[in-house]
Amino acid sequence: MICHPVFLPGDELEHACDQLHDAERRKAECAARESSPTDSTDGVAAIGGIGIEPQEKMGRFETQTETAEPLFALTYSDKYKYGKKVWPKGKVIKVYFIDSHPHQNAVLDFAAEWSRHCSIGFAEVNDRRESEVRISFDRTLPSYSMVGTDALRVSKGERTMNLAVMDKGTILHEFGHVLGLLHEHQSPIKGIIQWNVRKVLETFQGPPNYWKPAQIKNQILDRHERESVMGSTYDMRSIMHYSFAKELILTIDGRPPLTSDIPFIEQLSPTDKLVVEKLYGPSGTKPPPSREDIGGEQHYDITAGEEMKFTFKSDPRHRRQYTIQTVGKEADLSLSLYGPYSEDQFIAAATDGGENGNPRIMQDLLPGRTYHILIRAFAKGGAFSLRISTVIRRFATAMPV
Repeated sequence: MICHPVFLPGDELEHACDQLHDAERRKAECAARESSPTDSTDGVAAIGGIGIEPQEKMGRFETQTETAEPLFALTYSDKYKYGKKVWPKGKVIKVYFIDSHPHQNAVLDFAAEWSRHCSIGFAEVNDRRESEVRISFDRTLPSYSMVGTDALRVSKGERTMNLAVMDKGTILHEFGHVLGLLHEHQSPIKGIIQWNVRKVLETFQGPPNYWKPAQIKNQILDRHERESVMGSTYDMRSIMHYSFAKELILTIDGRPPLTSDIPFIEQLSPTDKLVVEKLYGPSGTKPPPSREDIGGEQHYDITAGEEMKFTFKSDPRHRRQYTIQTVGKEADLSLSLYGPYSEDQFIAAATDGGENGNPRIMQDLLPGRTYHILIRAFAKGGAFSLRISTVIRRFATAMPV
């Protein structure tokens, strides 16, 4: 399934992935003629990075040759569709290790493979308060991660990722979530999997997972909301795909049953690399320059995939409630607010949800401080205005009777 980020012109990404799909299919056909169909590959009997020790060799899948990019996540709330879960281009994500592990240096070494294909970097920090991603190594829990910038909504005292095991596939999978990618096998678009539900429940309720039915439903059986993803073809080789025994799957998109298991993936697929480059720009892409001291209402033009950064200073006299919003119907925009102690200190985010609304943030801001606004265009660019307005906040003091 190629589920592509909504900030990209759909035709452009679909064409690029179709070309990649054709090239991969030709390559697979040539390899099939040169090798035995019974070739096997060493695999870890793990479920999408949920830590399980190696138990058996997994068969190579011979008939499934399509490639795709992983799902791209959106978030929702009751009132607004929050910002897509992506980081600013050129961002270096600060990582803090809550506890120690003898091989913890391998975590960022493996995560750097994502950085070779996009502008996002990762750096360890020693102060939890500076961190954006916090990692524990608790073997009593499954491996998991918050998706994208959801990590910024987690208290600094809590983990945003757990690594139950330290294999390359698990680490790449969880850092895929950090970059905003969802599970490939839960696509609502293409690669629709019809499960043998009874066998799935039997398998994952038993050792070594011991999952409850609700966990199995959430991690495997449920499909993502159709409104929250875009895409086309399906990638069984994505790092974001779990491994499954062939008996658990009845059919994929109505095709004949699989002839071999879906193995544990330990490397990025060609379209894993393609999607993060399209999403964040190639490695070396710099953050956008900041427009200083904006105020009132300013007018701009933005192209699809572009980011614009703004800096403004709050009123030095009063604590005020600020309304920061875009005005216009042409562009599909997200709006994020950072500050006041650093450009990376996340405060809030909002989007128009791809509709004819406008993203809006209402926030109390401290007086006389510098704040930073990041605007990003997704599927469409165009003209827009950035409007900042304020209301003085007056706080009553309760007097004892």
